[in-house]
Amino acid sequence: MLRRKPTAITLTTEDVAVYEDTRAREAFQREQAALHAQQNVTPQQKSNQNRDPNDELRPLPGDRARSGQVKTREERLGLAGDSTRN
Repeated sequence: MLRRKPTAITLTTEDVAVYEDTRAREAFQREQAALHAQQNVTPQQKSNQNRDPNDELRPLPGDRARSGQVKTREERLGLAGDSTRN
């Protein structure tokens, strides 16, 4: 039986950025689907649900990016504001 060298897998910062963007998009779509499902609930079902009053205080996905808590894609890749590169 012939042996061959093991396959090496390399990940770049671009690969990680694409993965993070995909996960963020999927989470946003899940939140939107949950909101849409809540809007289609009958008034009787709404009165039976236990609501967390803190839900209203949580930022929306779009607000997170503007608040400075989340780095932009360029910042994650180390490209933003880097004047030392030639």
